[in-house]
Amino acid sequence: MRILYIVTKAEMGGVSVYLSQLSLYFKNKGNEVAVMAYPGGWLEDKIKELGIKFYPNRYLKNSINPLLGFNTRKQLLRAIKDFNPDIIHCNSSIAGFWTRIIVKNSIPTIYTCHGWAFTDGALWWRRIIGITTEKITSRYCSKIICTSEYDKNLALKYNISEKQKLITIYNGIEIEPWDSICQKRFEEKIKLEGTPYFKQVRIVFVARLAMPKDPVTLIKAFKKLPENLKLESNIFIVGDGPDKESLEKLIKDLDLENKIHLLGSMDREELKMIYISSDINVLTTNYEAVPYTIKEAMSYGLPVIASDVGGCREAVDYNCGFLVKRGDVDGVKNALAKLIISKELREKMGKAGYEKARGQFALATMLQATEAVYKDVLGQKCPILRQAQDKLSDDRP
Repeated sequence: MRILYIVTKAEMGGVSVYLSQLSLYFKNKGNEVAVMAYPGGWLEDKIKELGIKFYPNRYLKNSINPLLGFNTRKQLLRAIKDFNPDIIHCNSSIAGFWTRIIVKNSIPTIYTCHGWAFTDGALWWRRIIGITTEKITSRYCSKIICTSEYDKNLALKYNISEKQKLITIYNGIEIEPWDSICQKRFEEKIKLEGTPYFKQVRIVFVARLAMPKDPVTLIKAFKKLPENLKLESNIFIVGDGPDKESLEKLIKDLDLENKIHLLGSMDREELKMIYISSDINVLTTNYEAVPYTIKEAMSYGLPVIASDVGGCREAVDYNCGFLVKRGDVDGVKNALAKLIISKELREKMGKAGYEKARGQFALATMLQATEAVYKDVLGQKCPILRQAQDKLSDDRP
């Protein structure tokens, strides 16, 4: 197979991790793989490191401006002519929109929804635009992969596509042996001896600092904790984004500068060590599918506090964490208090989360299920595949 992946941005995030996993897997199985995205960022570096062709497209931006679409079309058709893919797999709303409108499934096209623009909690105008555009573009792909049952059911609710075109495949994560995680956690804790963080409960929040993520709810909840619990704990916020300055101001205004630490962006190895050295994971957010960060935290044995939105409840249950209502400051505060107070509860929930992640979100399951989708689509399309590609080539520059 010759597989062309397309995504809007190459910045660090769940979608980029997803594409790096797929790219490596299919390359190692002897397939030809290429990736197109707006240039610059973690994904471009990773793809090039893997020896995979990267097509930069500076017109892939978070906009459906027709001028950007016209130039995106030229770049995409040039890449198709150069790479000659058997299958195109597009990701994220904008890249998914333009790819399907331009290619029109004349080359078998898969679209992965990493969260619908019309999900509950999104702005009303985004929901209207999202429903309209997805209904139009869904006819121009062979399959739509949803990363949660919630998103699949939402697509059915709004008649985005017929049921047989939709399939749920959870994003996968690599799972280390439990004994290895415990040993590394012990080693990381020992390194903290003699620092102000030794014997402190470490709370980690990992996300891009922009909508729909909601670190403000976590910060306000922490402020409301009893003083003794604040003294026993620290928050580490990993990520960058346009909301960083406003968060810095809020932390200063609430006099929490010594308790809440903005660490900025991290590479995958640094982030792994943050998880291992932490005790609690929190993801407060306004809308979501099933976030990578929740599953990664579970895979490292952390109990999770998450907003009860989107597909989060497909990962977090009462055995491995707490679900709270969107924007519920007191709910987050109460969950934090229970976990800070009880090391036994943290360990019990963390082990349950690890077992759930290992069973439900294993990387091998995601990769094999995606491969099955490709083979299914190509099985339907192969007899006319070259004819379809020849037809598309008439429109290429």
